[in-house]
Formats: sequence, structure tokens, C-alpha cells
Amino acid sequence: MKKISKFFLGLASIYYLFISLALFLASLFSLLVNRNYVFAIFDLLGFSNISLEIIKPILFVMLFLLFILITSVDRKIFKSIKFGEYFLFNIFTGFFFIFISIIGHVFFRDKIFIVSYLFNIFLIIGSMIGLREKSKVYYDDEENSKNEEINVDDNKTFEKINEDEKEIEISDENSKENKIEENPQVFVKKDEGNTNQKDIVSNRKEDTENK
Repeated sequence: MKKISKFFLGLASIYYLFISLALFLASLFSLLVNRNYVFAIFDLLGFSNISLEIIKPILFVMLFLLFILITSVDRKIFKSIKFGEYFLFNIFTGFFFIFISIIGHVFFRDKIFIVSYLFNIFLIIGSMIGLREKSKVYYDDEENSKNEEINVDDNKTFEKINEDEKEIEISDENSKENKIEENPQVFVKKDEGNTNQKDIVSNRKEDTENK
């Protein structure tokens, strides 16, 4: 799916690259061409009230601004291919230029706008596929991080249980030692009683043998 996304985005980036180069050359050409030709172009578009003195600078500024706009769009498409960014921006850009192309197609009735439809659809499809793949990767990373956090918490609880058990054993040993230190006579008497019982048993065995 990533290869398909990069393929469609690559076609769209080449299309916008050619448009940006064409706008750059047109902006330079507007400074060299006769202003009467420029005025004729504006007259065909319905802007016949513009002065001949400022018509060339206006055309140059318009074309150069369009060149900057298309170049920025093309750069973001290349970044989408390389780094997986700006997918939502590309989708919005594709729909925007399709809308502009529809308006131009209605007014000028030229089949060249079909090319714009086609490459902007490529841009939208490629960006949607790339966005879907990116969301999958983000979801998998989030699940892995959650599993790691659960494992860390389990290890911490296990360590705490072991520490508690060790503390309990140490406290039991300390309590026994304290009892021995407090009442040593009791334990001595118990030991003497045990030895006396052993002597009595041994004497009985000797009596039975003598009989």
C-alpha cells in the first residue's frame, strides 16, 4: 500500500512541478513581452479598464505569486513521499484545485482541465492511502507502548511483593531473637528437660537388657 501511495503522489508531484516551472517562465516572459499583448489577454478575460502602465507589473506579480503557491504545494507533496507528512493538506489541496478546475472548465470549455482533474484525483487517492498507513503504524505503536507499560507495572508489583516477603521474614527472625534474648531461661529449661527424657529412656533400655 505504501508503494501505491508513493506512486500516486509521485505522479501528482511531477504534475505540479511542471506547472510551477511553467508559471516561473511565464512570469519572466511577462516582463519581456509587449504590454499591448498583455492588455489583450486581460481584455479577453474582461478586465479592460486597467492602465497600460501597470498592467505588466500586475501580471508579473500574479504569476510569481502563483509560482510560489504551486511550489510550496509541490514541496509538501515531496515531503509526503519522503517523510510521510502533510497528507491532510494534500487532500484539501486536491479538492480545492478540482473545484478551481471545474470553474475554469465551465467558463472556458477547454478539455485541458481534464488533466487537472486526473492528477488531483491521484493526489487525493495517494494521500488517503498514506494517511491510512500512517494511522495503522500509530495505532500499532500505541498498543506496543501500552503492553510495555503493563509489563513494567507487573514487574514493579512482583518486586514489591518480594521485598515485602523479605521484610516479613527479617521481622520474624528479629522477633525470635528478641524473644530469646528476653527469656533465655525458658529455652535452657526446655533443653534440660529434653536431655533428662533422653537419659530416662536410655536407662530403661539398659534395665530391659540386663533382665
